[in-house]
Amino acid sequence: MKITKKIVTKIEGEATLKLYKKDFLIEFAEIEFWQYRGMEEYLKNRAYMDACVINPRICGICGHSHLIATSKAIENALDIKIGNKAKILREITLGLEIIQNHIKWFYLTLYPSVKEINYFKALEFSKEISKIIALIAGQFPHNSYAIPGGVTCDLTNLEIIKVKNSLSKMFDRYQEIMSVDGKSLDLEELFSDIPKSIGKSLNRFLILGNNLYFKSNGNAEFVKEEDSISLNKNVLYKDKFYEVGPLARNLENDLIKKVYEKYQDSIYTRIFARLYEVNLIFEYLLKIVDEMDINEKNYIKPIKKNGKGIGVIEAPRGSLIHKIEIEDEKIKSYNIIVPTQFNLSNGTKDKLSPAQASLIGEYEQQSDLIFKCFDICAVCVSH
Repeated sequence: MKITKKIVTKIEGEATLKLYKKDFLIEFAEIEFWQYRGMEEYLKNRAYMDACVINPRICGICGHSHLIATSKAIENALDIKIGNKAKILREITLGLEIIQNHIKWFYLTLYPSVKEINYFKALEFSKEISKIIALIAGQFPHNSYAIPGGVTCDLTNLEIIKVKNSLSKMFDRYQEIMSVDGKSLDLEELFSDIPKSIGKSLNRFLILGNNLYFKSNGNAEFVKEEDSISLNKNVLYKDKFYEVGPLARNLENDLIKKVYEKYQDSIYTRIFARLYEVNLIFEYLLKIVDEMDINEKNYIKPIKKNGKGIGVIEAPRGSLIHKIEIEDEKIKSYNIIVPTQFNLSNGTKDKLSPAQASLIGEYEQQSDLIFKCFDICAVCVSH
């Protein structure tokens, strides 16, 4: 048996991948993240509102996700209900964050590991998205506009029109990357020399968030963490590993289902689902922006001072969980479980995580691409 140990980069951080091979094929893989920042310990004994400033800084890519999950956890702990306008404004920023992530990931992270590509396509969308977010959230990155009880922003009619026009133009332009009928020249070019069927995994999917148009198929109360050789803990649902992310939450879509039926949970299906999800989010955002009532309150002040709560959302890479315990307006405990923990857990040969399973039986030269197709975020893992 031959063993190869290498560091995988350009995954919003770094990870170690240890491959066990026989006859040039991977028999087993160990995944290790070695970074640690201790954000959860840093939050203890602070005023609970501090979490809205600290948690977005866990990651520069999905700061909105961490902020909204934080606000939802506190709202759940203190029995706070938010208005529809605040919910819509959060949905817009979170939806745009997912769109921005998917496009940048495809053109700046995944594609360059295989061949050259015009990465300016990603930057054009990123620039336009940042303008919309600036209207709603202010500074970028690490915004704190979403607070327990609602949001701090209050758009005018003119600003809402600007948001809608910008969304519509981006949606039209995105058709050059992935059309609503599932055509993508860049995706097909990426796979011109790569088998579409590689990287099959567990065929077991989990959705825990109910934001945007996503519908959960599980309960976060059944999620458990376990120690592993890595600094990040393994994450299981009812004692099993599950895949989270765009493929998991879009299997009911007809086009994605058709690709899945042909290639199963392969690398091609996983990437197709991530790119096509952008179209579905654009359509959803264009729908809800018309439902906003600018006369509605954007904030409801909390009354309670104690409680335990959980905030669960679907972030760019999958299900994100924040748990909080508050005593006398101070944080007694805080726990964060990120999507990369679900997909990149380090299981055993008898109990593989999604990423481990996707590598079994494949050639080493394809391991980086298969590994990266989960859109890994080592930065979030190292919280």
